[in-house]
Amino acid sequence: MLKLAKDISMVPKGLRYKTMIGFSLMSLIPIMVCAWIVITYIFPNINLFFGLSLSNISFILVICIIISMLGLYITKEMIDPVIKMAGDAKIIAEGGAINIIDINREDEVGDLSKSLNIMTQKIKDNMEELKTYGEKTKLINIEINKKVIALSGLLQIGNVISSSKELKNTLDFITQKVSDVEYNSVSVLLLAEDGANEYSLASSCNLEEGKALGEKVKQSEVSHDCLMNRFGLKNIVSIPVTVVGKLCGMLVVGNNEKDFIFADDEKELLKVFAKQISIAVENDMLIKKSKELTTKDEMTSLYNYSYMKPRLDEEIKRALLYQRPCGYLLVDMDNFKDFSAANGQGKAEALLKEAGAILKSSVMEIDRVGRLRDDKFGIILPEKNKRQAAHVAEEIRKKIEDGLGRLARADKKLTVSVGVSENPIDGSTAEELMEKAERLVRNAKALGKNRVAV
Repeated sequence: MLKLAKDISMVPKGLRYKTMIGFSLMSLIPIMVCAWIVITYIFPNINLFFGLSLSNISFILVICIIISMLGLYITKEMIDPVIKMAGDAKIIAEGGAINIIDINREDEVGDLSKSLNIMTQKIKDNMEELKTYGEKTKLINIEINKKVIALSGLLQIGNVISSSKELKNTLDFITQKVSDVEYNSVSVLLLAEDGANEYSLASSCNLEEGKALGEKVKQSEVSHDCLMNRFGLKNIVSIPVTVVGKLCGMLVVGNNEKDFIFADDEKELLKVFAKQISIAVENDMLIKKSKELTTKDEMTSLYNYSYMKPRLDEEIKRALLYQRPCGYLLVDMDNFKDFSAANGQGKAEALLKEAGAILKSSVMEIDRVGRLRDDKFGIILPEKNKRQAAHVAEEIRKKIEDGLGRLARADKKLTVSVGVSENPIDGSTAEELMEKAERLVRNAKALGKNRVAV
């Protein structure tokens, strides 16, 4: 019965059919109005011919109006879902919160709403998938950016190491780059001195004041928990630093982020930075050793302290063996700091070079002249006693005063104070002779400078 009612109703019919029915029903109004006008005014006697009374005509008109209203209702039922569907579609297109278009019909409007719902669901699924891809892409971009920063940092570190800067500056630069790669995490470098089994803080970045190691810590006492407590960090990773195959330090990186775990690729990257630290430390050791092996001062081309002290010890041993004297002079320039401040580094270096040339020309071939440090020069005089050494010192004092006088200001003479010591009277080692000459120079300066103290 329900199926029959459904079949004879207009519910399963299409929009074309419903539109024709609605148009037909609504068109009865003008037809009936025209008929009423004709009957009433043009052919008034026709009512009597057909036996129509006013009540009959009124009834017919009411029936027509009802039919027309039914046509209007059918048309409204077609138009309203379309308008509602258009509004819902607009809201969905603008990103509104409507999930589906709720129109349950069995005509073209119902089919269109179902198609729109399917399309909307597919679009939402695609948007969710795009959102997921966007998040993954964002993470990939972050990792790529981190790798670019790390690569740039490693290249810069290589340049800093090759430029032979001070080790402390190089290590500070490396810890800064480690913090940059790990998004401003705390980075700490612990190093042990050569042969020692204790760590001390060599460099740090973003470490809170007061969290640094206040004293040296034994390697055996440095554990994961110990480092976390020392530096006030919740998450840390420590990478060993080895030099020539031996453990010499530890690179510690950490932060206080919640539920944070260092990924394996981050640890591998930190190992690369630890290797750079190893290279920097090894490079510094090689530079120091090369300086120790170098015998000449770069500025003056005279011998340096590393050569002069051992050579003086050798000459003393030879003098003791053959019971011969060996003199030593310490030549200290007067007012050199004032001259350097007034005239600049360039002229100061030129002055030291000229002074070195004067000293070298004032001694014999077997004698040795060296620049010990800054404006201090040492001269080893084999086979010369204190009297002979003092004579050489006096000649040097005069030559310096005369030769460098043209560079001096009127109120500041360029002179030297010289201390003279001799083996074995003033000592039997190089250290003792050098210390004696140092004390004599201080006495000479206290007495007015530009003199020889014996």
